[in-house]
Amino acid sequence: MSLMTRNRNVTVKQRALGTASQVMPMAKNAGQAARQSAEDAVAWAAPLVKDARAWAAPQLEQAGVAVRDKIGPAISENIAEKIAPTISSVLVEAAHRLDDSPPRRKRWPRVLAGFAVAAAVGSAVAAVMLRRRPDFSAFGSEEVPGRDVPPAPGTDNGPAPRPGTPEEESVNGRSRRP
Repeated sequence: MSLMTRNRNVTVKQRALGTASQVMPMAKNAGQAARQSAEDAVAWAAPLVKDARAWAAPQLEQAGVAVRDKIGPAISENIAEKIAPTISSVLVEAAHRLDDSPPRRKRWPRVLAGFAVAAAVGSAVAAVMLRRRPDFSAFGSEEVPGRDVPPAPGTDNGPAPRPGTPEEESVNGRSRRP
């Protein structure tokens, strides 16, 4: 090989390395830009796809029911027995796959649990209140310590003596006086 060919190969190689070193950052930037554009496209299209799926699912389910109920009986019985139920089930299954909304949770177990907790708290509060309540059943039978003096007339717990004759006494809570 001649010296000119070797120099030419070295020069071409150096040029290629120089160009590659310039192209690498440009390729990275282009990749990042493409990824950002793809993310933007997904963010723009996702709600539209979700809306389209929400619209298409009931349409497919109605089509499946129509095939089973209306078209199946209208065509000959040999085909209707085999094809119409299959088409109907495929359409309904596709509709269920399209409908990506989560199944509705039943709320009554949570409500029932809330009532149970409220009842438990209420009964606990009632039990505490009943334990703290003073006992009034033995209130009048207790003796007061340090009281040795008999009570003055008319101040004891019994009824006060009333002056008058027995005819003037009250009958059934009414006085017989004129």
